[in-house]
Amino acid sequence: MNLEDRIAALEAKDEIRELTARYCHAVVDGDVEAVVGLFCVDGTFRMRNFSATGAEELRAMYEGGIGAKTHKPFIQNHVIELVGPGEATGRCSVEIRIFSDGEAKTAAGHYLDQYRLVDGRWRFAERFFNSYHLAPWSTGWTK
Repeated sequence: MNLEDRIAALEAKDEIRELTARYCHAVVDGDVEAVVGLFCVDGTFRMRNFSATGAEELRAMYEGGIGAKTHKPFIQNHVIELVGPGEATGRCSVEIRIFSDGEAKTAAGHYLDQYRLVDGRWRFAERFFNSYHLAPWSTGWTK
């Protein structure tokens, strides 16, 4: 790779890291429209037995989950691979502090992401959440 290509790759990876940071900040703020805007128009969020595709389904899913500002996600261990022009994949770990139904909870897992460059901005093409646990603070996650 020449120097120009190396710089472009570093810039792309940095923009993708900022995409996931913007996602976390929007979740903390309960800003459903900002979260939905980080996905491609045909973007998908998936979990083991659930998926939402497109702005309408994503909006409904996030309104049901983050609108009350109960989730505080923290991303770490982000690894990004540029796989083609305007396409990348990534994996990042996530810890989520949650307060709901009068109880503090902890969740952890990782995201497997597919990113796409759309109109000069990186977006989530697909975000798959692999959950390790969701447990009340009072009992801990190991019991």
